[in-house]
Amino acid sequence: MFPLYDTIPRRHAPVMTLALIGVNVAVFLFELTLPSETLEGLFHLFGVVPARYTHPEWAVMAGLPLDDYWPFATSQFLHGGWSHLLSNMWMLWIFGDNVEDRMGSFLFLVFYLACGIAAGLLHWVANPDSTLPVVGASGAIAGVM
Repeated sequence: MFPLYDTIPRRHAPVMTLALIGVNVAVFLFELTLPSETLEGLFHLFGVVPARYTHPEWAVMAGLPLDDYWPFATSQFLHGGWSHLLSNMWMLWIFGDNVEDRMGSFLFLVFYLACGIAAGLLHWVANPDSTLPVVGASGAIAGVM
């Protein structure tokens, strides 16, 4: 079942939820301006590539910086296509506003980012040899849900 809306009223405006949606959409619109080779490089640099951490010799050959853990946060703002972006942002809109309402904007942001980082770490542990970048907010949104 694909939810279309929720019926839980909120007490406060979902400022952080809207901000996260805005940042994700802005980054995706930037992605659309890039040639495919550059976009692939962006995904490898800012997406979670497990082999980058498990096999440092491969990372050096691929031209990826070592000891760079920012991709666990930055990967949450990259998306692989319109349907990927729209489905993630729709779920964030449906579920995020109520969680933000209960937690407050700042704690919601911390929780959202922590869920996304945890998802990236779990992916790394489950697929240590993967050389494919993982991008998207799905892990963070799953945590919010």
